[in-house]
Amino acid sequence: MDKNQQNTRQECTCVLAMAAIPMQIYGQLYEPEEALARGTVFKELDLPFFMGGGIDGR
Repeated sequence: MDKNQQNTRQECTCVLAMAAIPMQIYGQLYEPEEALARGTVFKELDLPFFMGGGIDGR
């Protein structure tokens, strides 16, 4: 990278990602086949996906 490229470089101050991570409770577990289909072995973590934004979720 030469000096001209270094001077025009800008830092990104935008939010690139946001995570919602619930506490993990070792309670009821799914059987392996159902856990694979649902994407989690923990029944307590099998929550509906939620989105923010407009009325239609965009």
